Amino acid sequence: MKLATFTKPKTALIVLSALVGSTTANAALPAEAGDAMTAIATLITDFIAAGWPIVVSLVVGTIGIKLFKKFSAKVS
Repeated sequence: MKLATFTKPKTALIVLSALVGSTTANAALPAEAGDAMTAIATLITDFIAAGWPIVVSLVVGTIGIKLFKKFSAKVS
């Protein structure tokens, strides 16, 4: 795919105005949307914090089982 070059000033002006228009149209978010995003971010952080004990328990349990199998195979 070739990179489009805008050699005509009219085409370049149209593309530039579309880019500027799209950035200014999305610049202002309602307060409710910001609050909702903050609530979602807080919820995700809480889920991650709640999941760490489970992850640690699984890792420790897996390592413990592997070590038990290893040492029991050497003993018998």
